[in-house]
Amino acid sequence: MEPTSNGTSKQEKKLDIPGDEKKENLKENPNQASSLQPKPNMFRAVRTFERDLARVMKEKKGSVIGIAIREQRERENNVEKVEDTPRKKMLLIFFSALAIAGGMAFIGYFFINSNGKDETIGTIKINSLITAESNKEISVDGFSQIKLIKTVVLELASTNLRLDTVLNLYFTETVAGAKQKISTERFFSLLGGRIPPVLLRSLGDNFMFGIHVFNGNQPFIVLKTDFYENAFLGLLKWEGNMVSDILPIFGVRFNDENRYLIDKQFSDGTLKNIDVRKLIDNKGKIILIYAIPNKETIIIATGEDTLSEVVNRLNAPKKITQ
Repeated sequence: MEPTSNGTSKQEKKLDIPGDEKKENLKENPNQASSLQPKPNMFRAVRTFERDLARVMKEKKGSVIGIAIREQRERENNVEKVEDTPRKKMLLIFFSALAIAGGMAFIGYFFINSNGKDETIGTIKINSLITAESNKEISVDGFSQIKLIKTVVLELASTNLRLDTVLNLYFTETVAGAKQKISTERFFSLLGGRIPPVLLRSLGDNFMFGIHVFNGNQPFIVLKTDFYENAFLGLLKWEGNMVSDILPIFGVRFNDENRYLIDKQFSDGTLKNIDVRKLIDNKGKIILIYAIPNKETIIIATGEDTLSEVVNRLNAPKKITQ
């Protein structure tokens, strides 16, 4: 290389020209110099973005895991709810059915007792033929006719119940060491009644002697029959002795003023479209009245009000008494 006048070679001079030109250009255009210089924050911004991205991904990963855990727990809870729901429904149905059954049993108990059927006091089944608000036992062990009449008449005089209520007197006796309710035939046998055999054979074992509280204490008898025709004929035959057989236990004492009733004839009548036979004294008052309201029942009473009440209770739907 040939040295130049300033001591440099031509090649070095050529090589230095671009640099010199650049320098000259930079001197002439200072703004271009600043644009060509690398920005010190460029790589730092990239690194920050990466760190931020990593951080976000890390946080997102944590969020995804948290969401997954929550979703899994919700699925488990839903499964438990689904599994528990049928079980709860079955338990609800079971206890509801149990409550209904218990309620029906409770109602059935009073439903039966309100009609007097299959009611048991101690070991005795009462079996009153109509609804009665009260029941009272009379033991007839060792009773005679007179004692039976006196005992019943005393109950008629002493009974103190609400107006328009009924007391059922049931009679018992001890047979072979066991107490039992006496039959219809046994009752009339103790009473010394002259009831015709044709009527007695048509009567069932169960009967009711009641006291109706209305205008005083009014007695009545309810009999059951399974042979209507014989019962009707037997009642007509019994009319000749019914007054003397029944009136004493109904609390009527015979004296010179009313003894004529023993021979007085019954007359026909109607009450609530039911045929009745009644005995009327000389003052027009009914002393004794009886009816056959259906082919299974005979009612004997002392007045129309009591007979009507017994018929109403006989025909009324069963009800629960308080």
